Amino acid sequence: MWRFVIRRIIWSIPVILLLMFTVFTLMRALPGGPFDFAGDKSLSKAVTENMERRHHLDWPQSWQFTSYVLGDDITGAVCEAISALPGCDQVLSNYEMGISRGLIRGDLGMAMRQRGRTINQIIGESFPISLQLGLMAISFGLITGIPLGTIAALRQNSVVDYSASFVAVLGLSIPSLVLGPILIWVFALNLGWFPVSTWGAKPPFFLGFIPAPTKDFFMHAVLPVITLGFALTASIARLTRASLLQVIREDYIRTARAKGLRGRTLIVRHALRNSLIPVITILGPLTAAVVTGSFVTEFVFGIPGMGKHFITSIGNRDYSLIAGVTFVYAVLLVGANLAVDVMYAWLDPRIKYD
Repeated sequence: MWRFVIRRIIWSIPVILLLMFTVFTLMRALPGGPFDFAGDKSLSKAVTENMERRHHLDWPQSWQFTSYVLGDDITGAVCEAISALPGCDQVLSNYEMGISRGLIRGDLGMAMRQRGRTINQIIGESFPISLQLGLMAISFGLITGIPLGTIAALRQNSVVDYSASFVAVLGLSIPSLVLGPILIWVFALNLGWFPVSTWGAKPPFFLGFIPAPTKDFFMHAVLPVITLGFALTASIARLTRASLLQVIREDYIRTARAKGLRGRTLIVRHALRNSLIPVITILGPLTAAVVTGSFVTEFVFGIPGMGKHFITSIGNRDYSLIAGVTFVYAVLLVGANLAVDVMYAWLDPRIKYD
């Protein structure tokens, strides 16, 4: 098992680097740059050129990416050692004024449109909040979706099954952009049960992301979690129902029933455990997508998470911030998929890793 995990981690490194290089290239292929938009129209040409020079935007893209990954000092040392490489003359002209320590040192660079702020600071402040919202939404989806799908499968073609299917279709049909304002209007404005917006936890957090379990935190979290988790409930319920219906028709379930095994033991210990494998499969990409892609819910409820930085960075052409958010997403996706593969062996003893 450990050899499998280590091998997957090693192989994930070139995958993440390839993804980062693709994002690097695509963003620079778009028209305009980080210092060409409305907010910086008052900057003179000399100041703009100086800012681009400071962030190495005057280098060839290949050397910009090398500097982002390895840092300015290593990039400059390579060019000093092999000055004949294409583009090294531009690197050697100003690499000492650089500000990048490199991805290999855990440095995601400086924000281009937020003066004096590093990407590490921006993500360090916003990511824990997005992580809290995402994990709570996924927990809500699992806690409600698995029982709902199980009951629907065990009561196939009954009123319970049709009701569960209706809830699932409803959850997949209503986007969070619509559901969020409806919940705010009903439960916050009319009934006054919950706050309208903002998040009820502020740093510092325990272990970097665990908030204090206060009443204020949970009151602020209820509506955003339901908004983000309702679609997850629908997806998990439908998948659990379909998988459980298939499993309970397997030969080993018939054999267990023939031997007198009934009720909760048969369903929970034998049928449900194996039927959860498809559910676990989608949890990998789902976790990364929910944690980093909840920008609509964060926007509706005014939550200071990482989603707003992802949106504004694209509009502002803030290359460093785009790359930083993409890197976090890539690491989460790789880590979540690895966790899913490891959980396969726990759910199904027949699965072995060499």
